[in-house]
Amino acid sequence: MKKLLILGLCVFASTAALADDELFMKLDADSNGLISISEATADSDVAAQFAELDTNADGFLSAEEFTEY
Repeated sequence: MKKLLILGLCVFASTAALADDELFMKLDADSNGLISISEATADSDVAAQFAELDTNADGFLSAEEFTEY
């Protein structure tokens, strides 16, 4: 039973990570590996959290910063 629960949690985590990757790629319209504030406006939730997610305050979200979303 424990193995099944662990397997279920791993599948859930993997699915969430894939969804995040897909959203990142969708928002990164120019495919430069970064999301600008103008690109982020395509998703109102990301745009609303942009300043908080942009931890180095460079005006872009890296894939690493986006994982916190």
